[in-house]
Amino acid sequence: MRSDVQTQMPSMTIRPSPTLSLSLLAGLAVGLVATLVLGPLGLGIGVLCLVVAARLGVVAGRRSADRLLQVVGTRPASPQDHPRLHNAIDGVCLVQGIDPPALHIVDVPTGNAAVLGSPDPVLVFTAGALDALEVVELEGLVADLLVRATDGDLAAQTGAAAYGGLPGSGRMRRRWVRPDRQVRFDLEAVSVTRYPPGLQRALRTLAGLGSAVPSAPVASAHLWVLQPGGSPETATAAHPPVDLRLAALGEA
Repeated sequence: MRSDVQTQMPSMTIRPSPTLSLSLLAGLAVGLVATLVLGPLGLGIGVLCLVVAARLGVVAGRRSADRLLQVVGTRPASPQDHPRLHNAIDGVCLVQGIDPPALHIVDVPTGNAAVLGSPDPVLVFTAGALDALEVVELEGLVADLLVRATDGDLAAQTGAAAYGGLPGSGRMRRRWVRPDRQVRFDLEAVSVTRYPPGLQRALRTLAGLGSAVPSAPVASAHLWVLQPGGSPETATAAHPPVDLRLAALGEA
C-alpha cells in the first residue's frame, strides 16, 4: 500500500434491516387488533407480540449475510489457502486500526468482489479476481471493499438483498442503487491507499475477466464492486460503465 500518512476510515454504524422494520409493523398490527378485540388483556398480548416480532426481525436481519453467502455458494477463505489475500487485508486493516473482516470465496473464474454485513462485514472475492490481481491491485480492491464496509446502511442493504421478495425491500434498494455511489467508494478507497493506479489496474483487470457471478441474486447487485449480472462496460441502475470509474480515478 503506497501510503505514508494514515487516513482513518469512518466506523461502521448499524441501521435496522428491513426484516426488523417489517417484523415490528406486523407485531404492531397484531397487537392493535388484540387490543381492540380483548381490551386490557389484549394490550398485554399486543406488547408481547411486539417484543416477539422485534426479536424475530433482529434474528432474521443478523442472518442476512449468511443467507446470501449460502445462495451465492461461497466458502471461507482460510489463511493457508489464500495467504496473499490475508496479507493484503491484514496490512490495510493494521494501518487503519480496524479489525480484519471475515473473508469468503466464490469459485467462478470471473473478476468481482462484494461486501455483506449483518451486522459484521464479510468480504467476498471471486476466485478469478484472486488469481489475476497483483499485490498492489489486490490492496486497492481491499481498500475499496473496506470503505464499503463502513457504510452505515450496509446491514440494511444486505437485508434488502437477502429478502428481496419482502414488501418494501425494493423501495429500500432504490435508495442505494445509484451509479455515483460506486465512484464515491472508489475515490474514498484511493484516499486510503494514496495510490489511485492500484485500484485503476484492479478494476481494469477485473473487467477484462468479466464480472458475472451467475449465482448472485439480482437484488444484491448494489453490494458488488462490478455488475454481477452483466457486462462491466455497460451502465446499469447500480453501476456506471467501468471506463467512467477509471476516468474518475485518473483525476484523483
